Amino acid sequence: RAFVDSAPVMDKAWAQRAGLGWIGKNTNLLTRSHGSFVFLGELIVDVDLDPDEPFSADHCGSCTRCLDACPTGALDEPYQIDATRCISYWTIEQRGAEWPPEAEDLAREFGPWVFGCDICQDVCPWTKFAQPTQDASFLARDEVVQPRLSEWAELDLAAFRETFRKSPIKRTKLEGVLRNVETAQANACRWRDEHE
Repeated sequence: RAFVDSAPVMDKAWAQRAGLGWIGKNTNLLTRSHGSFVFLGELIVDVDLDPDEPFSADHCGSCTRCLDACPTGALDEPYQIDATRCISYWTIEQRGAEWPPEAEDLAREFGPWVFGCDICQDVCPWTKFAQPTQDASFLARDEVVQPRLSEWAELDLAAFRETFRKSPIKRTKLEGVLRNVETAQANACRWRDEHE
């Protein structure tokens, strides 16, 4: 069976044991060739294979850029993440049209993020080695990469399904995306007010 973020398989742990890289201070698998910008997948087979050597080095050194950059403090210690403070957790996994009480104040720190967050990956020095994909099926669509939040705020179910057809954003459901857009708009207004 093949898995790509589609089952409760410990992707990062198996990737490290397969020798692909190390688990960094941002809790992502890091490779020397692409940083953390890699797709992980698993094949579970019923044949004997010679195992690779696990990756045993840690190339994070004294760097703490990911911890320092996390706006919500979700990376509260090196190699540890508090999912209850993680922007990706809240903007992807949280269901419903409203934030639960424990996330209302925290959502003010989500900035412009509507689906996920890549801050800890973007600031990682290892990502400088990442190369854009050449596979057209992985390229982002313009309407998803450069959204107009005002247009997304008006999405109905049909437009949501069309805009995010074959996109992981559908995982958040329409009501979750609308909640996230409203939060991103409020955060942008607050940021403008504070910096004018």
